[in-house]
Amino acid sequence: MSTQAPARTGTVDFGRSFSFVTEDPEWVKKILIGGAFTLACALLVGVPFVLGYFSRTLRNVIAGEPRPMPDWDDLGGIFNEGLRLTAVYLLYTLGIVAILAALGCVVMLPVMALSGSGADPAEALGLLGGMGIVALYGLVMMTSLALAVYLPAALARAALRGTVGDGFAWQEVLAFIKANLGNYLLSLVIYLLASFLSQFGAVLCCVGLFPAAFWSYMVLAVALGQTVRLSPVQI
Repeated sequence: MSTQAPARTGTVDFGRSFSFVTEDPEWVKKILIGGAFTLACALLVGVPFVLGYFSRTLRNVIAGEPRPMPDWDDLGGIFNEGLRLTAVYLLYTLGIVAILAALGCVVMLPVMALSGSGADPAEALGLLGGMGIVALYGLVMMTSLALAVYLPAALARAALRGTVGDGFAWQEVLAFIKANLGNYLLSLVIYLLASFLSQFGAVLCCVGLFPAAFWSYMVLAVALGQTVRLSPVQI
């Protein structure tokens, strides 16, 4: 069931998206714990915890909580919530990879056919393979960009409605993006800026890199939560 508050008109608060964290008296502890789970994402173990915390922060913003970052006192619940979002993320990603792999095989079929007919394989690859690889690379880039734009809204829907299936309600997700295009794109720009700033965590010999990366995810949660809160339609 969605926890979205009644919609209001307005624009995402750019400054609030960055300043919210320091308004929490326990922000250092929360960010450091989140950084530890972000580091654990390298082993996949931390992914559900990070996404579960993202989900709860998002919902708190939508509900109008002044300090949206929750406590880390319910690891089991955070993990379970994160598993749903992890499933949505992985299924979308693996689905796109499978489609692109199939297209790659289609691109190589003419080359294989020419090779089997006795033609010079190098010449066949030069004539068809080169153009096919360039076309496939362009398709990969466009698909990756489209997925990066689309996926946050799908994750937000799954987080609010509590099921993996809701993350694949693509018509509703696209309708939400279309209805909030300005605020939604602004949220993504805010996240990109936060991601860029988080790279400076490496200055501290990588000690601050992972907490900074986790902070950038929370910036996205706050910006995206504002977009949902201000939306004229429910996600």
